[in-house]
Amino acid sequence: MFNMFNKVLVPLDGSETAERIGGWATDLARALGADVHLVSVVDPHTIELPGATARPGIAPGTARYDRPGWETVAIGSTGMGGVAPPMEHDQNPDVPPAFGTQMVDYAVEQAQRYLVNRARSLDASGIAVTTSVQVGSPAEEIIRTAGAVKANMIAMATRRESSLARGILGSVTDRVLRSSSIPVMTIHPARLSAFGTQTGGPDLIVVPLDGSERAESAVPVAFDIAEPSQSDMVFVQATAVSYYVAAGPGVGYGISEERRQAEEYLAGFVNQAATLGLKAHARAAVGEPAVRIMEELQASDSAMVVMTTRGMGGLKRWALGSVADKVIRSSGHPVIVVPPAGRSYQ
Repeated sequence: MFNMFNKVLVPLDGSETAERIGGWATDLARALGADVHLVSVVDPHTIELPGATARPGIAPGTARYDRPGWETVAIGSTGMGGVAPPMEHDQNPDVPPAFGTQMVDYAVEQAQRYLVNRARSLDASGIAVTTSVQVGSPAEEIIRTAGAVKANMIAMATRRESSLARGILGSVTDRVLRSSSIPVMTIHPARLSAFGTQTGGPDLIVVPLDGSERAESAVPVAFDIAEPSQSDMVFVQATAVSYYVAAGPGVGYGISEERRQAEEYLAGFVNQAATLGLKAHARAAVGEPAVRIMEELQASDSAMVVMTTRGMGGLKRWALGSVADKVIRSSGHPVIVVPPAGRSYQ
């Protein structure tokens, strides 16, 4: 099978959360034989200027960070977590304060140094890495950069933990999920380590389905990850209990018949996996879909979910949009969200 993944975009901001994401993403990239592009986004609207703006009569080019040797000044332990370095102006009023544009330039320089260091460590592990620093709205710049570098996947956390590029991780993740034309891997920051398998990829991939073509668009993506990773697979279809509660008399027959139909439906995907040399099984379940999905994930610390954002299966089955949100925010496992069928994967 042709591997649709050859480049993974990883937004980093120097936080511990971002570092964890980098571990998951680069392990997966190694398993897929993909390159990695590291990007940091500096949002000029969120940079906190150190005190007053420039004094009247002080022209750009005369503040501290335009002077030779400023890059050798120690910036303490804040690292990427804060853009404001020690300011001479705080101790010496005769030294003019920095201009806003100079603070942005400083943040960009800091981000570039950070990404270079991260790239060196990945190069040493055998992964081809490129880097870039963008200035602007984080979500928009992440989407734009993914297109510019021809990435096939974006890897992000579900919440932020840093101030250099505020919003890269968290609410912006939601915006990227809604806008991206390529799969987005989201990772809960509570995860402490990356995949623990020999291949570097997951050892179990859970694929939730609801009978709709849109939900089924996640299957090729799951196969494309499972093959090089040699992951086991489980295809899950669940029907919410509330549907049967409303069904009234004959509910027992209804559950049995629904489960039979689901098993028959899922068997087709199990057979597809077998033709690719993959081990897979089906799970026709009754109950809260997100809970059922998370139960399947408990089988392995190196499991992940591949799913779409919204299903079109009607009232009898869950709306994948709400289920995806619950799984992303609560499972503690990586979740690859596949955009609606028809969008380009570069």
